[in-house]
This record gives sequence, structure tokens and C-alpha cells, in this order.
Amino acid sequence: MFAFLKTWRLFAILLACSVSVLFGLDDESFTLTILHTNDVHSHIEETSKYGGVCSARDKANKTCVGGVARIVTKVKELKAIHPDALFMNGGDFYQGTPYYTILKHRMVSAIMTAMKYDHVCLGNHEFDDGPKGLAPFLESMKAANISVVSTNTNFSLEPDLKDKPIERSVIIEVKERKVGIIGAVLPQTKELSSPGNVIFYDEVTSFESEIA
Repeated sequence: MFAFLKTWRLFAILLACSVSVLFGLDDESFTLTILHTNDVHSHIEETSKYGGVCSARDKANKTCVGGVARIVTKVKELKAIHPDALFMNGGDFYQGTPYYTILKHRMVSAIMTAMKYDHVCLGNHEFDDGPKGLAPFLESMKAANISVVSTNTNFSLEPDLKDKPIERSVIIEVKERKVGIIGAVLPQTKELSSPGNVIFYDEVTSFESEIA
């Protein structure tokens, strides 16, 4: 989820797998533009409005939707208007199409790097192939200078992840304001996926501790 919290002039963006917006501002006007995707689930190409293959007839009728090309085009358009906009992904880029079934993290890493996200959060599906399936993705994001933020996870007991690049929080400056970015993964990921020895803490408690 995304939220903006008024805390010592620090605005925290809460990044998880659903979206809600709370706004807290002091007496000075401040506009922060966020471009957000989540649950892409490897739908790289456009689809029909029902989520199936975009047929020649669909294309002729211009009823196809989605796809990475559309996302990137719109992001470029909006960043030209709002150059300080933050482009984020809230998790669950893994799974969903044969692209992922065959190419796994390699495809996700390449596409997300090309899309030039600023910051991303993990979803429960990023753990579906276990720690070994997540580790190279984290390395790829570091190489692409894309921060992966997860405030409520502890990788220290998982051998394949304990030394991998992941941030509890990130602080950047936008329009002379400090913006704090924190993120969460559903604690139920322990049962829903295959995270190995990763520990998941309560999201709210983790957020409160990080911004204190």
C-alpha cells in the first residue's frame, strides 16, 4: 500500500501489494507524483480485455489492453510533465504467463531493469521459487540501481538471501523534501509461498519502528 505520513517533515511511502493513499502535509504545499504498478504477473504483452491473447481482430478493433510497452510509454509521458515523479512497483511481477514459467527471474529482471523503476517492493509470489529463485533478482535490481524495500522481513537466517541487497527503508529528496520509502510483504507469505527461513513481522509494527 502507499501512504503519506506526517512525521517530522518526513513523508513515508508505504509500499506493499495493494494500494491505499493517506495524505499528511504541514502548512507548506507539497505535491508528490507516484506512478505505480503491481501484480503485473509477467504480462509482458498486451492482452484482450478478458486477459487472453490479443487477437488480430482485437488489434483491429483497438480493444487490446495492458502490456509493458503501454506502461513504459505512459510513464515517459507523465515523467515529461512531472520530472520528479517516482515510478514504483508494489510486488508480484513473478508468475502468471509462460514467459515466467520458462525464463523465471531472468525475464523479470530484464524487463524491470528496462522499465527503469525507481523503487520496488516484494510480493508473496516473488518467493514462489524459494530463496534461490529470488536471490539473483535482488542482485539484478542492485546492478540496475533499483532499490528493493522490505521493512518487515528478516533474511538473516536464510543462507541464500542473508547477504543479498535489500533495504528496510530508503530516504530520498524530492523538491527539497525528504521522502522516506518503506515496504512490506504479507506475513502470510510464510504459508502462501516458499520463503525458506525468511522471517516476516507485522507490517504496522515494522513501519512504526522504522519511522520512529
